[in-house]
Amino acid sequence: MRLTGYFILLCFAGLLANCNRECRNLANTQSGGIVKAYEFGDCFLYTNLDSQVVIDDAGKWTAFKQKYLKYCDTQKLENIDFSQHMLVGYKIKVYACNVAFHRKLIIDDNAKTYTYSIETELCRGCNSELTSPNWVIMPKLPAGYTMLFRNKVR
Repeated sequence: MRLTGYFILLCFAGLLANCNRECRNLANTQSGGIVKAYEFGDCFLYTNLDSQVVIDDAGKWTAFKQKYLKYCDTQKLENIDFSQHMLVGYKIKVYACNVAFHRKLIIDDNAKTYTYSIETELCRGCNSELTSPNWVIMPKLPAGYTMLFRNKVR
């Protein structure tokens, strides 16, 4: 009986170690038309959960920084060429041990849409609240196109 208990404990420890290894190996990715992920450095964002933000000109960017970026040096933020690009954020909250956000821009010229698609890859086993604003720089939305957002769990 005691041997069975040790065996079950050993199997559980093995499963836990494997889960922890998988959790550490999760990594965010960008693909499709996304130029790159955008980092805000030491700036803390004050935005609503699951908010979808599209900043496509310098005036909107200045207003956004004044309203939502507090207690940081916004002069250190990377410049964005709004004649060619836009800054898009899609804040998502999940409950897991770890998460990877796989961000992709899908451009459909026939439907005249840009779809910012995020697949969340979760490492389950605990219920920690994890949030990411998922800011990316992408090509400017052409006139007549619509911006869509999609989130899917892998």
